[in-house]
Amino acid sequence: MRKRLESIFAIAAGAAFLAAASGTLRAAEVRGHIRTPTGERSYVMTIPKGAQRRRLPVVVALHGALMDGRGLQRTFGLDTLAAQERFVTVYPDGVNRRWNDGRRQPWRRTRGADDVAFLTALSRHLVDEGIADPKRIYLTGVSNGGMMAFRVACEAPGAFAAYAAVVANMPVGLVEKCRPGRGVPMLIMNSTRDPLIRWDGGPLGFGGRYGRLVSTEESVAFWQRNNGCHGERQKHPLPDKNPRDGSTVMAEQFKDCRSGAPVVLITIKGGGHLPPGVRVGGQPVVEAILGKANQDISAADVAWKFFRRFP
Repeated sequence: MRKRLESIFAIAAGAAFLAAASGTLRAAEVRGHIRTPTGERSYVMTIPKGAQRRRLPVVVALHGALMDGRGLQRTFGLDTLAAQERFVTVYPDGVNRRWNDGRRQPWRRTRGADDVAFLTALSRHLVDEGIADPKRIYLTGVSNGGMMAFRVACEAPGAFAAYAAVVANMPVGLVEKCRPGRGVPMLIMNSTRDPLIRWDGGPLGFGGRYGRLVSTEESVAFWQRNNGCHGERQKHPLPDKNPRDGSTVMAEQFKDCRSGAPVVLITIKGGGHLPPGVRVGGQPVVEAILGKANQDISAADVAWKFFRRFP
């Protein structure tokens, strides 16, 4: 019964993202590969239509477990925004659709992949190819991808200018050994009724078989300490544009940070394990299992507005 329930959760998670409408711009899409010590790795990249041959900002976006880069590209809404704001999007693929995010119980199917090395190599590759402005490369991730973004921020903070984790908390094992050694601009966007990445942390998956996570507040507190942030958070409730989505949004930020790197928390009160702005039309089973997706904001839009502050 337990395995059956876990399978339902997995199917629902994948279906939720794949059910969203595609806004991908196909005109300037590239399928790329780079070699790493653990094998060849792949990614999908979209360059704004009509962009000149010059270096642009780049947002690297990491998919959740059981997805791939293409699946996140179709659902996150980042490409439409990139076409308007003139930045490049890159969607890497995890080994067997998973990221080795630093949990004590890593996915068996990642084959011990060194995903930190892969993502830092990808960042250098984008610069070497004349695509990326080396001072404006950013990393975001959803769920398992968000936890992977935390790990990169811990182990290779200088590889990206700023980080955003969506529906993700830090694994306990990662927190214990995380030593960035510098301030890291960090955005965390979590939901209070997420059945998979619980707001209060604890076991991930039934019986904790997929590891343990700290709470959202502990994740925020870690980066607050690391970045030398003091004083109270500045809180800003955002407009409830869609009262029917069953959730509201609160934005909080530490501005008095000695390192110059702020920490921002976006709380989706009443939301589930779906990035804000994702639409799951026709998927009542998915919503019943994973909870509602907030429609007051777009996770992609919020992440980009945070990123563009850091050249």
